[in-house]
Amino acid sequence: MTTYRAEIIAEIERRRLDLNLGLLRIYNYYRAFVGFALLVAYSQDLFSTRLGDLLPEVFLWFCLGYTLLNLLSGLLVQLIPKIWVNRAQLSLGLVVFDIVSLAFMTYASGGIASGFAPLILITVVTGAILVTGRSATFLAAIASVALLYEEFYLFISVPDSNYDFFQAGVFGIIYFSASLGVQSLSNRLRQNDIRALTQAAELADLERLNRLIIQRMRTGIIVVDQNDQVRMYNQSATALIGARGDEDLTHLPDTLSAALASWRENTSLRTPPFQVRPHTPEIRANFSALRTTDSSGDITIFLEDTGEVQQQAQQLKLAELGRLSASIAHEVRNPLGAISHAAQLLNESDELAAPDQRLTDIIISHCRRMNGVVENVLEMSRRRSPQPQRLNLAEHLQEFRAEFLEAKPQAQLTVRVEPDSTEIRVDPVQLNQALTNLVDNGIRYSEENGAGPAVELIAGVDKSSDRPFLNVVDFGPGVDPDLAEKLFQPFTTSSLKGTGLGLYISRELCEANQAQLSYFPNEQSGDVTTGSVFRILFAHPDRITA
Repeated sequence: MTTYRAEIIAEIERRRLDLNLGLLRIYNYYRAFVGFALLVAYSQDLFSTRLGDLLPEVFLWFCLGYTLLNLLSGLLVQLIPKIWVNRAQLSLGLVVFDIVSLAFMTYASGGIASGFAPLILITVVTGAILVTGRSATFLAAIASVALLYEEFYLFISVPDSNYDFFQAGVFGIIYFSASLGVQSLSNRLRQNDIRALTQAAELADLERLNRLIIQRMRTGIIVVDQNDQVRMYNQSATALIGARGDEDLTHLPDTLSAALASWRENTSLRTPPFQVRPHTPEIRANFSALRTTDSSGDITIFLEDTGEVQQQAQQLKLAELGRLSASIAHEVRNPLGAISHAAQLLNESDELAAPDQRLTDIIISHCRRMNGVVENVLEMSRRRSPQPQRLNLAEHLQEFRAEFLEAKPQAQLTVRVEPDSTEIRVDPVQLNQALTNLVDNGIRYSEENGAGPAVELIAGVDKSSDRPFLNVVDFGPGVDPDLAEKLFQPFTTSSLKGTGLGLYISRELCEANQAQLSYFPNEQSGDVTTGSVFRILFAHPDRITA
């Protein structure tokens, strides 16, 4: 606060000096005008004046010199560098010169009755504005002393003159009163300026702080006018709607604009979550009138990434699965084990006919498949909370590739990450578990399509949202469009050997780490779709919720 006050006082002084420079120029015009007016009044014959009554010739030449010096000083103030004009000594010198000059002209005109005292008063008041503090009081003192001395000198030099000590004393009191009054007013204005600038500085700081907070918020904020033109937005908003960082957001995306239009018609309407673009995160938009409850005016739009809500829902689902898995373990696993064991013993019998042996093989195969389902459900119920770490994505994928190829050396797994410095913040164990499911699926379907056990891992940073991504690309037959809609639902599979829980578990693991797992076809050749891409869109490593 001390630094702010020092800066504000310095700014006040700078403004005062600028103001004084302008006032000094005006004062120079006034001085020149007074000189000309005195010369004209002295030279005219229309009415009588007391100008120069005592010393007419001296008054004329002195007034002439005074006028010329005033003109010269006015020119110098205009021409000399501003830094010199700002010095208070110049203003003080000019005012003292004027006081002494006017006091001398008062004496040359026969004393205070000649009417110069009010001109000295104007000079004292102007001086109190141009200079502050003791200097202003000093000017009043000089004016009072000069006027009293002029009357005293008139008294001793011209005994029969119209001297008036009382009037000179009264004007001296007036000079001091005017000077002190102007100083008081000036100080009050100065304090008001300091207070106003302090409040303005504090408001500016608060505004900068608010803007910084708004820019750093994970919640996207957009302010639009009554015509849906964007007035203000933060970085999170551009990331959530998929706008580029260097793009100037002037219009709302169509999906968001449609949601806003629906809300303007019915303010009680709650907009369901939606995606602005295919690869942007799912968001929820809330609307609020900026100034009034009038929905037709300016509106503030709050955009929230549903990833955090999904994470909370994930915890609830895990709790439910825990209770479900305990029931499955008691009600399904033990009978399933007995059935499988009995089928194995029956299969080892020498008296079992070949058709019956085929039936026992089917029983054993399906028991194993159902046991896999139970194991997957139990794994989900026992899953620990994610422990996110900041990882270099390229290095982590290379480590995953090496470990995966140790278990399946026949697989062809390639990794491409651009740029190499891409970072993510996830639980590495859960990420590897999700990747293992996705890569296993990709290898199986690539082999079934005759492309060999080949899968590509392609990663980078999505330019529209500034979020890192990882694409798991296979070369299989692709996913049937009817199946794609429920691909991540439990027990959904196109393979007779699959449990239908691999993709579901992978998505649950991703959502637990505030990432999104989505599917889209790899490429189109006419009406035939070949290959699949499963994209993991990670949360921004700097904005992920701890």
